[in-house]
Amino acid sequence: MRKAWLIFLLVLVISAQLVVFSSFHDIEAGGIANGNSVIGIAKWNYAQGMVRISITPAAQDLNGTGNVQIVLPNGTSRTIGSTYTFNLQFPRSGDSLGVNGAISGPLALSQSQPMNVTVFQNVGNVADFVNTLKGGSSNSVIPIDVYVIEFYGQADVEISGYGMGI
Repeated sequence: MRKAWLIFLLVLVISAQLVVFSSFHDIEAGGIANGNSVIGIAKWNYAQGMVRISITPAAQDLNGTGNVQIVLPNGTSRTIGSTYTFNLQFPRSGDSLGVNGAISGPLALSQSQPMNVTVFQNVGNVADFVNTLKGGSSNSVIPIDVYVIEFYGQADVEISGYGMGI
């Protein structure tokens, strides 16, 4: 009888580990941001995650680098002239665990990809583009959260992180 309980506990522990490890999803994005650009971050409301963003302004002349202005999701504006690296945490904001299927579009999500990050370059009208990206988050039927970081200038952008949907 004790052996049966030990085997049961062993199977339970292994199953729990598989569930936890399969819940983590790596995020990688990057490229050169030119002119008016936007970093779009979308996640299911039951997911949480973290991204590390590194921004290096491009050299505009032989004597130095140009400045890049960024606007963070909370509205804070910052002008940077050298490499700037920061982390953003995205907490779980809902309980829509029964979500099946996927959302297509510029910030696609699915059960196998609960968080997505994309760099959109050369955006004509930043305000209109941001409103388009956030359009899905205001719909109560679609349980997603959308965050944006606006860019003004030319820079090399590297993004890494993870999304975890449990």
